[in-house]
Amino acid sequence: MDLNLKTYKHLKIKYYLKTINFFFFFHGASLDSEGWIKTEQALVKNKLKYYRVFNTLMTNTLSCSIFKNLTTLLHGPVLLINSNHPKLTSKKLKNINPLINLLCLKLNNKVYSKKQIKNIKDLSYIKNVSIFHRSMKSLIKIPYYKFKSKKLSLTSK
Repeated sequence: MDLNLKTYKHLKIKYYLKTINFFFFFHGASLDSEGWIKTEQALVKNKLKYYRVFNTLMTNTLSCSIFKNLTTLLHGPVLLINSNHPKLTSKKLKNINPLINLLCLKLNNKVYSKKQIKNIKDLSYIKNVSIFHRSMKSLIKIPYYKFKSKKLSLTSK
């Protein structure tokens, strides 16, 4: 196998898309080296893992994957950011650096836009899954007739 830089970057993007269940797509500006160093320092200070990808390689990789619709969002360098930090909030993500903008969030092979994740208070994958599990558990305990009676009362109005 011929392993050059382009092949390595392509494989790394595929790795992110296939194995990492929770990460963010950020649109990064085309920065000079000094501007990029400041952005990189802010990411490291906030304990975020990142991978910077340029537009052409990312669009080529996405067009051959299940995320074909994301190619319309990309207009420049993209940062793939993930973290295992439990106290990460959406406000912290917005205040990392004004030169990078949130595009979307990938969670379990589904992509959510900025508008959809606006109301999430905690960005921890494990906490969100446990909240979902608890809510499903409580909804299953509610008998069917309560749902039916609510539905009948709504249709009669």
